[in-house]
Amino acid sequence: MSGLSRSRGRRLLLVTQYYHPEVGAAQTRLRETTAGLQRRGFEVTVVAPIPSYPLGIVPRPYAWWRPARERIDGVRVARMPTIALRGAGMSRRIVGHATFALTSLASLAISREFNVALVESPPLFLGLTARALRASGIPYVFHVADPWPDFAIAMGYLRSPLERRLAFGLEDFAYRGAAAITTVSPGLVDLLSRKPSAKGRVELVPNGVEVARFDVGLEPSSARRQLGWDEAFTVVYAGTVGLAQGIGTLLEAASLVDEQVRIRIVGEGVEKPGLEARARSMNLRNVTFHSSVPRNDVPGILAAADAGLVVLRRGPLYEDSHPTKLLETMAASRPVVVAADGLAPRIVEESGGGYVASAEDPVGLARAIEACQQDLNRSARGAAARAYVEHHYERGVLLDRLAELLARAARGT
Repeated sequence: MSGLSRSRGRRLLLVTQYYHPEVGAAQTRLRETTAGLQRRGFEVTVVAPIPSYPLGIVPRPYAWWRPARERIDGVRVARMPTIALRGAGMSRRIVGHATFALTSLASLAISREFNVALVESPPLFLGLTARALRASGIPYVFHVADPWPDFAIAMGYLRSPLERRLAFGLEDFAYRGAAAITTVSPGLVDLLSRKPSAKGRVELVPNGVEVARFDVGLEPSSARRQLGWDEAFTVVYAGTVGLAQGIGTLLEAASLVDEQVRIRIVGEGVEKPGLEARARSMNLRNVTFHSSVPRNDVPGILAAADAGLVVLRRGPLYEDSHPTKLLETMAASRPVVVAADGLAPRIVEESGGGYVASAEDPVGLARAIEACQQDLNRSARGAAARAYVEHHYERGVLLDRLAELLARAARGT
């Protein structure tokens, strides 16, 4: 990395726990972000761990103990050794988060090559890396995809007063050193702006979607044939199967709808093994679990759906969630069935692009699925959903905003 050109505009260092070839919303977003920033004159280098998300399994040819360098979409990626423990449990994942926070400090050796850094949270541990970069003279923008430690506490973690004091202290430390703090929803802007360490420097950069990736010309029945799925009314949940989603509500709803409705859950996460066991115990013949798919396969999966699904738990922090899966389903010109409170159902209602139920309400979710099934105007809702994200959440427009923020923060500008 020492040979980075100094003639190609601003040089950006992205430090992130999650990156391609891992599969997930954050990985897709960041891959598209780095490619887009390069097109906007930034020369980007990514520092990320050896890939192992979400199951702690390191794919070949990587090895958890061996640093690696590669190029993805023309972007330099430096892989740092990280302890990967098999399994999707939170405690196992935290081991990986903590070890990457330590090994990512190796980026200090080449920090003078860069004008500015973008540091992704969670994990909050990377606040230490961010401040170390700042001490070396590199300003950083701190992107808060989920507000830790608030989110961790809402999920039932960090129960002891000592753990909470340490976590909030680390958050304060990370925010105070940032040139700017970005986050994904108006509610989270308000939450972070109330923290003294962040006040006055919080900017809204919502999740976006590259609408052109999604072909609206493929009919659901044709897409299902290509995937080998049976022909039936199909709703698809494509995303993380984790604690925040509350997919148990979807299983309960599945027991209430017609068995001819096919519910397909595509993704991995800490909750998946337990949910699969629960679906078997409930004898849910209309629910099928699938493995995660690469980014390039997501449009085909959503094309095979008559509608997409977004499910979130109940609670104030979940109300500010801005799921990428919602935007991708809308970009695919498919209506969305949302069981959540707050921002996600508000987007669906404003767009006219779907059907809404309250969070953790299986009866309401079942009714919303059935309303979608019976709606003769369903395809028009899908078209309205796509038009809405084209206008409000096209990733290119949002990348222009992020590029401007980074340029303001960059050293020497």
